[in-house]
Amino acid sequence: MKFLVAVFALLVAFPAAASAAGELDAPAGAVVLTVTGKIKQINREKFDPVRDGFIAFHEREFDRAVEFDRAMLEEIGMEEAEIDFDGWEGPIRFQGPRLIDVLNEAGWRKGSRITTLALDGFGTKISNYDIKAHDWILATRGNGKPFGIGQRGPLWLVYDPPGDRKADKKEEGQWPWAIFLIEVH
Repeated sequence: MKFLVAVFALLVAFPAAASAAGELDAPAGAVVLTVTGKIKQINREKFDPVRDGFIAFHEREFDRAVEFDRAMLEEIGMEEAEIDFDGWEGPIRFQGPRLIDVLNEAGWRKGSRITTLALDGFGTKISNYDIKAHDWILATRGNGKPFGIGQRGPLWLVYDPPGDRKADKKEEGQWPWAIFLIEVH
């Protein structure tokens, strides 16, 4: 009986020790990305239409999710790509974790495709082939400054065009910005 009391006391004192396998720490800051779908990791409960009002507005829901704040994403690792496109004021130095590393952190099932969802409801489907074909960066920053809402933030998904050249219109059209949700299918 003393053993059970001791175990209970430890679980109350250290709830992280009681976490089930497959759970990540919860974000300490404001959530900028939620990853849902065919993932192995979680750090929050299932969809709640009140708490997840903006996700509900976009007619989405989920059973499993991982939430990331900006610091969690940046702790995964920061990559850089300087990209230029006609119509921009000049090149932008994108900084953030590689998409594949974020998906791995969420425990995605390799071979799955993803759908991104932006604040305005724009969604981009990215096949497993395209995930592997490019070194995607889930940019949290541009030229060293965090992307804000209204500045294509909170996240902008890009890849460096091959051949040390400016991005073309097709590539730029594949880079969703203002991302807040990734669904793994």
